[in-house]
Amino acid sequence: MQEQDKRAVESMCRCGLDLEGVINVFPSLPREEIAAIYKSVRGRDTDANGESSISINCS
Repeated sequence: MQEQDKRAVESMCRCGLDLEGVINVFPSLPREEIAAIYKSVRGRDTDANGESSISINCS
């Protein structure tokens, strides 16, 4: 998988899609690599309690 492909997969993982949704977006990429990226991104974006560590200021 090329670096550009990896960044695209990471972006889709952050959009809130589940793993199957991300795999469906990239049918030509290896499922195993997509799953590894998905787990990595989702692990980085959650805290110890499994909550999202991303905050949004709506003011």
